[in-house]
Amino acid sequence: MYGMTNQMLEKAKYKIKANKAFMASHGIMIDDKLIPFKNFVANSYVNSDRYIAELQHRAWSVYEYAQSKNLSNLFLTLTLPSVWHPMKSFKGKLIKNRKFGGRSVITVCKHPLTGKKLRILNTDENIDKYSPRNASKELSKLLKKLFDDISYKKILKDERHYFRVTEPHKDGTPHLHISFFMPEDNIQFFVRAINRLFHAPQSKIELNVNNPVNYLMKYILKTLDDLREDSDNLTALSLWYVYHGISRFYTSRTFASLEVYRKLHGKYTLCNLTTAINEDRVQVWRDTTTNAIAHIENDFGSLYVPKPILSRFADHKWRDDIDADEHSYFNYEFEPIKFVEHKKDKFIDVVIDGEEFILINGSLIKPKKQPYQMSDFDLYQYFQNIDIEIVDINHYVHTHNLMIDRGLLIAEPIKASLYSDILAV
Repeated sequence: MYGMTNQMLEKAKYKIKANKAFMASHGIMIDDKLIPFKNFVANSYVNSDRYIAELQHRAWSVYEYAQSKNLSNLFLTLTLPSVWHPMKSFKGKLIKNRKFGGRSVITVCKHPLTGKKLRILNTDENIDKYSPRNASKELSKLLKKLFDDISYKKILKDERHYFRVTEPHKDGTPHLHISFFMPEDNIQFFVRAINRLFHAPQSKIELNVNNPVNYLMKYILKTLDDLREDSDNLTALSLWYVYHGISRFYTSRTFASLEVYRKLHGKYTLCNLTTAINEDRVQVWRDTTTNAIAHIENDFGSLYVPKPILSRFADHKWRDDIDADEHSYFNYEFEPIKFVEHKKDKFIDVVIDGEEFILINGSLIKPKKQPYQMSDFDLYQYFQNIDIEIVDINHYVHTHNLMIDRGLLIAEPIKASLYSDILAV
């Protein structure tokens, strides 16, 4: 279900358990008392109730803000083309999709002398390129085309808002549900832009949805209810998000930063906090060195001041020999909150004189790592994508046994000679 194999399900469960264990056993020391991370961290499986409540508040805040400006609603479902789907529906059942770009494409031909069949891998096809995580990124790129269109850009920034949910199809390919809010006069122009950019059935438009928050929240809540239970009872749907590292929910940058909102622990709603910051009734101060929030205040005094914390882990103690000025948080000045785009390094595999290398950002070249040099995570991902029909048997056996040695695979070690006999049969 949702493209999740048994190994993927177990890996996601292990990730949750390991994260929970870390959050419970590590923390910060305040007044010689350990405060575990789990007390103040909230995500889909740590403090789930708080996480769900925040999602609902964010969605309802967008809706209330849209109502205050008398904005109309447009609901859009956006899916990816067939090349991203490993399966397709046929007579109510899921079958393999021959158009799927991530399948292993093998050309079968006869040897000119012996007449035996030869299998040649089409190296242009890469299953990683069409993974659910990359599919989610592709959906974001498609959505950006819509945001860059004149039909959306011509709307005033304070009159265009949205919130969206990412959800998988039965085959594990993600799609988007987006609820837009904008003036009624812009709706038809925006609809024509959607139809121009995304032809049916890639897009589906619904207008005048009654209570769009409840309509959209049903897609979120059905993936969150079981997260309150033990991780062994989680559904494949919930584990799909954890395994692929895909976020369920996004909103437009309509309101103040969530970082500021969370520091105040419910003292303001998102709507009220945004209004207060815009009217300079709440000021946010940041450390000039770390850019961390150092102080939040309103007309009546301080709302948030972090304590100077010298240790992050339980086995460390406060150091009395450090001057208080060394960890003072009062070296700051008022600065507006800025959004900085984080650029990731681009890795490209290259082969020079038969030797494999990695090209990073077009400048730095270093030898490609062998399995024994990989981290546990990279080794696990690498092993999942090995095609046993074309890979060298000795390399596969070595990688298989290395997975067992590191505790990443529950199986019996195998020998290359024995494995060759099994394949021959």
